Formats: sequence, structure tokens, C-alpha cells
Amino acid sequence: MTHLLYLAQHSLRKARVFRDRTQPLDCMDDDELIARYRLPRTCIIELCDELRNELTRPTARSSALSVPTQVLTALRFFATGSMQRVTGDLHGISQASTSRCVNAVASALCRTAPRYIKFPADEASQRQTVGDFYKIAGFPNVVGCVDGTQIAITSPSINEHVYMCRKGYHSLNVQGICDARLQFINVVAKYPGSAHDSFIWRNCAVYHFMEQQEADPNANQRWILGDSAYPLSPFTMTPVTNATTAAELRYNKKHAQTRNTVERAFGLLKMRFRCLHKTGGCLQSPPQGCAKVISACTVLHNICIQNAVPAPTDEFEDDDSSQHPTETVVGDDHSVSLRNGARIRKNLIDRRFNN
Repeated sequence: MTHLLYLAQHSLRKARVFRDRTQPLDCMDDDELIARYRLPRTCIIELCDELRNELTRPTARSSALSVPTQVLTALRFFATGSMQRVTGDLHGISQASTSRCVNAVASALCRTAPRYIKFPADEASQRQTVGDFYKIAGFPNVVGCVDGTQIAITSPSINEHVYMCRKGYHSLNVQGICDARLQFINVVAKYPGSAHDSFIWRNCAVYHFMEQQEADPNANQRWILGDSAYPLSPFTMTPVTNATTAAELRYNKKHAQTRNTVERAFGLLKMRFRCLHKTGGCLQSPPQGCAKVISACTVLHNICIQNAVPAPTDEFEDDDSSQHPTETVVGDDHSVSLRNGARIRKNLIDRRFNN
């Protein structure tokens, strides 16, 4: 009898609980919203309007999650990296609903990424970018700085070993290219932590675009700056190893001052969105879901830059740079590219850094 009573009690459908979902937009000023959600009121409202069609739930229930609730819940998770149950409690929803909000908002932001993450492909945009970089340290013809960073994720159930990075934890190796304003103009977030920086670079769309531009005799000379983990080429300028002359030392100094922008960009990204930093734990989704969150956060980062949203006071440089050892390149095509890159770099040093 006791067993039957127990089964009867637990077979009853659990009553739905309607919680009070307090709207922070109604009770917080811009400073408080930026501190907790990383965006001011106007940007959050614009984001809700932009994502409304994708986030509106097709349901007849009166308790369906509103678009602002979904956006604010996701922003809070991105900003803090706290447990989803804690984020859900703040907004009066369950952990499962929080997970669905994060996934829905991240997916919607990924679909808007081409509007916010754009490489300067036309001559006018490139001239503007070149001018902005030149103001930093006087390094000419730079259209972007590239680097990789490790984003910690939970241990995947499939091919777990390839996600183990050289620093001893599971991660995605995320490549970012930024401009002088610390905006990301290209992001690749699909490769496991063991992938080499140079491999990701050679297989990304920007590399192939720069390769085509280099082959065009009418195109102006443009460069991407990378550290020693990247292969030297006619359009990828890297530091001089074992620099000895004054000109080479001056080149390396200006190169480092200019390329520092991408390290600062990653540092600012992780400080704004602590779900990407190891102090926020690690991303708990499968790799594909983690890639969505990373891409969504870079879109939000660019929105912050474009709207001059104040940076967190404890901004720091990226401390999880991939920093793979320099890869030895084999093959005739890569050897020719390396020789041409060395020749162009030497001419650049002699012409611009000798005095």
C-alpha cells in the first residue's frame, strides 16, 4: 500500500510555478546595466528589436518568455559565466529555460555576425584601417593583426584528445583578427585546442583573400601582422628572429607595438564576457555550442566598441594566447612564399626602419 501511495504521489504532474520576472530595464540605470549586462539600455533595446523575429516563441501560452527576458538572461550569462541556475534565479526562470535562452540568443547573434564582423575588403576601408594602425607606431600598410587564444571548454564526449591544448586543458583554439580600434574583423572558432595557429591561418577566408590580393598586380601592398607562430609570407609580416641590426630591432619594436592590439582585443573580450575566461570556469556545451557562444560574444564586443561602451576598469591583455612554437613549413609553394616574404620584409626594414 505504501509503495502504491508513493507511485501515485510521484505520478502527479508537477504544478507550474509562475515566477516574478523582474525587468532590469525598468529599474536600472545605464551604469548598472553595463556593469551587469555589458550594454546600456539603448543598445539592449536595439538588440531586442533586431533579434525579435528569431526569438519570439510561437506559442499560445501566456507565460512564454519575452524577447527582453531571453536577451537579458543570455547577456547576464555571457557577462559573468556563472552557473545557469544562478542566472535563471535572477530572472525568475529555470536552469533549462536559461540554457534555451543562451542557445537561442547565441544562434541569433551568430546569424547577424556578418553585419558586425567585417574584414575591410574594399580599398576605401583598407585605407582607413591602414591609417588607424599607422597612428599607433608608424608601421605602414597594416590591415589587421592576427592571433590565437585558447577558450576553455568541458571535456567533449567525441574525439576528446584533440581538444586538449598544449597548456593541459580542453579548449577551442580561436583565431581573431582585429583592427586598430580593437574590433574583431574576422573570427574563426571551430578548431580544437590542439590545432596549430598556422594551420588555422592557412585555412581561413582572410588568408585566401590576401593571397588573391597579393597576386593582383594592381592591388596595393597590405599586410597582416602575426607573431612567430605564423608563417612569414608576402602578406603576413612576422618578427625577425634573432634580430641584430638597429633597423631589425626597430622593426621588431614597432611590430610588437602594433600587433599588441590583438592581444588587448582578446583581453578586453574576455574581461567583458567572463564566460570566455578561465576565472568564469569553462563553457559547458558541446564544441559546436561553445563556438556559437564565442562568436556571439565577439559580435557583442564589436557592438560595445561601435557604441563607445566604457570598458571594464580591470581590462587586461590576453593571458591565454596560443603561442605555438614556430612550425617548419615544407613544400615548394610554402618555400616560395617564405622566400618572397623574407625579401619583402627585408626591403621594408631597409626602406622604413633604417633611419
